[in-house]
Amino acid sequence: MIDLCPRCRIQAPHRPGREHCPRCGGPLSVVDDVSRAMAAPARPATHAPPRTAPTGRLYRGRNVRWVARRPPEAIPSRRGPSGPRGPRLIPRYVYIPTWGLRDEPVTADATHDRIDASRARLLFALVVAGTALAASAVIHLLRYILLAVNRTQPLPNPLIVVSDWMIVFVGVAALLAYVWATLAFIRWVMDLRAGAYEEARLLDPRRPLWVGVLVGVPLVNLVGAPLVLGEVVALRVAHDPSLDAERVGRRVRRLWVAWVVVTVTAVLALVARVVALGSDSVQTGANALAMVIISAAVSAAFAFWTARRVPVLFDAATAVPVPKRRWVAVG
Repeated sequence: MIDLCPRCRIQAPHRPGREHCPRCGGPLSVVDDVSRAMAAPARPATHAPPRTAPTGRLYRGRNVRWVARRPPEAIPSRRGPSGPRGPRLIPRYVYIPTWGLRDEPVTADATHDRIDASRARLLFALVVAGTALAASAVIHLLRYILLAVNRTQPLPNPLIVVSDWMIVFVGVAALLAYVWATLAFIRWVMDLRAGAYEEARLLDPRRPLWVGVLVGVPLVNLVGAPLVLGEVVALRVAHDPSLDAERVGRRVRRLWVAWVVVTVTAVLALVARVVALGSDSVQTGANALAMVIISAAVSAAFAFWTARRVPVLFDAATAVPVPKRRWVAVG
């Protein structure tokens, strides 16, 4: 037996107690032959009881679920793949991802690297300047020997011309090396002051232009360079208690005394050279040449000595105090 709805033409196996259609709510008919019941005309609407709104649960079955589906003509046709076919590329990074926080202080490392680079350039410039000044001293010494020999016997003219050109060459080389070393020293002092004030979280009260003038101008740097380096030493000692202020100050003073000696000899050699140019005396020229030899030799020695002292200028750690009295256990 089958339950048949005359309105919507749905059918289902007969279930006792089911009187209304779960779809439209109309009355159900119990038939034996489905084909005969489908061919029979539907019941007139006048004989059907008036449709009332269902109360409570509309669908009597717990497992009944109605799903709305789109008509077949409304379903869009499936589109083909738009991208190129073939094996997909494996995603990869063209750089190392830097996610998260950095543990190392980038600014401090950059500052120290800049100071180390400027110090390395200063050391190389000092070595080059010392070599050029030593060569100048040797060439001027050979020139002095030629002048001494020329007092008793004449020298060939080509030898005199070659010595003249060698004097000019070594003089220009020594001047360029001196300028290069001075610029490297100015750059190192500026980076040193920037690092010291940055570690102390302070602003440098002196402008870079004034620092360059105090450090690079001859005769002015005799007073300006110790002043500028003294401020750096004070900041370093205040920031790092392990530094020995007395030892660092003594090293700076030694550097200043050597600088004064070199400057005095250079000024004396320049004055003697100017006097010799305005005089026709052979002895005055020889004396000026001797002063140039001494000045070049002293300057070369100062350049090599400074190249060895600059790397350890601020490496004076405080020595551990040794007790004057030692107690020994007596067994």
